[in-house]
Amino acid sequence: MIDTEQLEQLAAQDSEMPDNLSMPDQLLFLTLRTLYQNYHSGAVNRDRAKREKSRIYVAYNNLKHEYKVVEHHQEINKRLTHNIEDIFKSDCPHCKKLIRIFTGVERKDIPEDIKEVNAWNERLRELVKERSDRCSELASVIDRVRWALEKNDIERVREIINDTCRKRADSNTDVP
Repeated sequence: MIDTEQLEQLAAQDSEMPDNLSMPDQLLFLTLRTLYQNYHSGAVNRDRAKREKSRIYVAYNNLKHEYKVVEHHQEINKRLTHNIEDIFKSDCPHCKKLIRIFTGVERKDIPEDIKEVNAWNERLRELVKERSDRCSELASVIDRVRWALEKNDIERVREIINDTCRKRADSNTDVP
């Protein structure tokens, strides 16, 4: 695995982009290489290059965090979709409520038929794709729920769920 210092050195040398970089690392490398090219050609002076490099790293760190959130959300979705049939068939109202929160689907009659469950499972996958730009909000809710569950604080889990539902209702959107 290559670190940011090595990436920056390669970019400064106008090297070819290394293989197997994450998307944030690819963008960092390409952006730094372009900045160094502009600096070496005289299109950008030293002070401006320093300022821009600083901004590049801030954006990179933000993107890297968001990328991790997306990966985390995808893993949760994978685990959720593997268990969706059991969750839909469950008599647990909290499980059904969580599914409605995670999917953004408000439906009182949770399906019992396996074909309908499979259709819902497919719809869940579609919804996750549609909501990729909103995954950080979902990850935040999930992290808060996980923290509360680790503390065995069921009341806090209820508060988090209720707060999420209230915010969703207040904003009148389908954001979980």
